[in-house]
Amino acid sequence: MLINFMKTSILQLFYGHILPFGLILNQFLYSQVADTLTIHPITFSTPSPEGWNAHYKTIVPFPNTDEQWAKILMVQTLKCDSLTAGDKYPCGEWDYIWSTFVDVPKGDTTEQFCLGSFVTPYGKRLEMGGVSGWEWIYDISEYVPILKGDLNLKVGNNQELLDLKFHFIKGTPARDVISVENIYPYADYKYEYLAEDSLLTATDIILNPNASAYRIKSIVSGHGHAGPRNCCEWDSKTHTWYMDGYELFRWNVWTDCGNNPIYPQGGTWPFDRAGWCPGTIVDEYEFELTPYVLSGDTLNLDYGIENYSDNGEKDGTFRMTHQLISYGAPNFKNDVELMDIIAPSSQDKYSRINPICDNPQIIIRNVGAFDLQTVQIKYGLLNGKKSHYTWHGNLTFLESDTLTLPPMNWRKLKKDPIFLVELISPNGGKDENIQNNILTSTVVHPLKLPTEFVFEIHTNNVNRAHENAFTISNSEGEVYYSGDDFEDDTVYRFEVKLKKGCYQLLFTDRLGDGISKHWWYRNSDPEKVGINGSVKFLSANGDEFYSFKPDFGQELRLNYVVE
Repeated sequence: MLINFMKTSILQLFYGHILPFGLILNQFLYSQVADTLTIHPITFSTPSPEGWNAHYKTIVPFPNTDEQWAKILMVQTLKCDSLTAGDKYPCGEWDYIWSTFVDVPKGDTTEQFCLGSFVTPYGKRLEMGGVSGWEWIYDISEYVPILKGDLNLKVGNNQELLDLKFHFIKGTPARDVISVENIYPYADYKYEYLAEDSLLTATDIILNPNASAYRIKSIVSGHGHAGPRNCCEWDSKTHTWYMDGYELFRWNVWTDCGNNPIYPQGGTWPFDRAGWCPGTIVDEYEFELTPYVLSGDTLNLDYGIENYSDNGEKDGTFRMTHQLISYGAPNFKNDVELMDIIAPSSQDKYSRINPICDNPQIIIRNVGAFDLQTVQIKYGLLNGKKSHYTWHGNLTFLESDTLTLPPMNWRKLKKDPIFLVELISPNGGKDENIQNNILTSTVVHPLKLPTEFVFEIHTNNVNRAHENAFTISNSEGEVYYSGDDFEDDTVYRFEVKLKKGCYQLLFTDRLGDGISKHWWYRNSDPEKVGINGSVKFLSANGDEFYSFKPDFGQELRLNYVVE
């Protein structure tokens, strides 16, 4: 187990390329001066657990101090490797759900808390980032009251090799977390018993009198193949929170999987599911209680779900936990946070969008008590001339916004692959917390094509070609070429002539199943299998510049430079 404490200055970050938890996390530059405690309890060298669906288990020495942490991040990296003990494949053949648990002392016993839930990808023939693996990042800052001292940790399984880190970033958070408690602990809950309210029944909760804000966090995923709609993995169900007998929050547990960044996988990975996709963090739902309660109130909370149909679906299950998190008041009045750089980025989760050669995308969040109405944004290559943009809007406390910035100067990219963004002067005044104002990312070089080439499509069959369409457009969104209403099993070639500049190909499949054959019908209905389609860039004499995998799900998006 590795434990490391690092202090890094902004000069080191920029010119020495040392990041406090930055390239540790692939691309972040978080602070001008940041102390980061890194705990590394599991590495790729940790032996894969033996036994069916066995977990990694260890004792983690979390910091046992009253230190303030601006953020706590849990970084999970999976790698396909023959050293895994789960099965004969380097990655698990099927999608397996697992969660990260810690046992927290409670009197003479312990109480288990779930820090996050995850479903592995279909791993047969999966590369998943090669030797570096694939990285997922969880913000677990709300668990600061319980991540103290030596705690038993259980995580993962033996289908892939696991690397697990915890980064404790010193600083003042947006608001202090006062307490965390389980409303209902993590478990497998049968749909029948949930609907009949014999599980997760109404319970009285006394709100922490030392807190001023409260939030419910629900981690929910549906599983099973019961009934005609294969409940509860493949069926959207309505979930509800009631307080004192009245409906408070209602939502559907359902997730779009067609743009999963891990592709192609085996199996039915592109199809939507109940709260998860193969190779993703299980959806987390947060509900702000604060407007409806007072400190110290006693609440009667009840979880409900829509009634089942008497067709067998009652045997489906939901894996979930529900927690109450109590907070103090905002620590800053005027504070804006740069949450992430979506593009340009080398982060695994944004691989569908990158590389780019035009408009950067970022996420900002208001973490001050005052509404955020304006902020200055400076951005560009690290050692190049910076662009400036003024954002206007209205974000209340903890609201976020995804921004597409105007194009920037990319001409020094070959020598300067680091992109920087800085937020300045929120609401025209001083930012009370400059620690969260700067991020960098690593720029992935876009594909280069000549001014003339051939775009080729070979459509799928079995009456699926009509689902496809494409556009080729420039960075301003002007469409130069497009096509749709295709015929099955037909080759289409478009002679493309473009001026120098940045362009984007967008190829879509309306039903989100790509243009690959449906191999899963091979036994039940062979006529539905069909053939693999293809999408390619060719030279005038037919040489292939670039080709796409046919099993892409919902869309293919490629930004490229014409030189």
